[in-house]
Amino acid sequence: MSGRIKDPIATRSRIMRSAGEEYCRTGIQAARLNTIVEKSGITKGSLFHHFTGKDDLALQWIKETLPEFLQDRWFKRLESAADELDALKEILHESAAAYEQSFTTGQGTDFMATLLASVAPSDPLLHQAMMEIQQSWHRAVSEALERGKREKRIHAAIVAHDEAHFILSLVLGCELQIKTMGAAATAGWLRSANAYLDTLRPA
Repeated sequence: MSGRIKDPIATRSRIMRSAGEEYCRTGIQAARLNTIVEKSGITKGSLFHHFTGKDDLALQWIKETLPEFLQDRWFKRLESAADELDALKEILHESAAAYEQSFTTGQGTDFMATLLASVAPSDPLLHQAMMEIQQSWHRAVSEALERGKREKRIHAAIVAHDEAHFILSLVLGCELQIKTMGAAATAGWLRSANAYLDTLRPA
């Protein structure tokens, strides 16, 4: 008699993918384990074989998924950019397109505002993990702006730390705008975001 071949790596990957879809749809705290189990096509016992519980699953997903996402979408491109502001324009354009797609399909890992807002300080481990993600994101943008200042592609008077906070607020605000107003808001947001970034260039 041949039994089913178990593949723990594939099972864990399915769980993480289903968890991510649920987190991006509902936020981390509101996500239901039963929904994740059902989407993964596994038993709850199988989930607990890989994770100790709901918080452990969320913590592992945050640590394994979000740094890679930010690395691919933001960090690598800012580090290698010949022009930091042009790179930011391209990233914002892709982010807006991804928000539109996620809004339409209900899936994706582009719901950073939803994720950040869904973890409260009363859950210190998850809150700390999300704060570290946000801090690394801010640091990458701030460092790119500082580099642009040194190489005279960005106005010397700007405060990179503050502008980086504003740029992240722009991105997170775009997500919320698309979620509430739909894709029709995207074109105007992109025009305004591009115009703002152009004000950071030397006169």
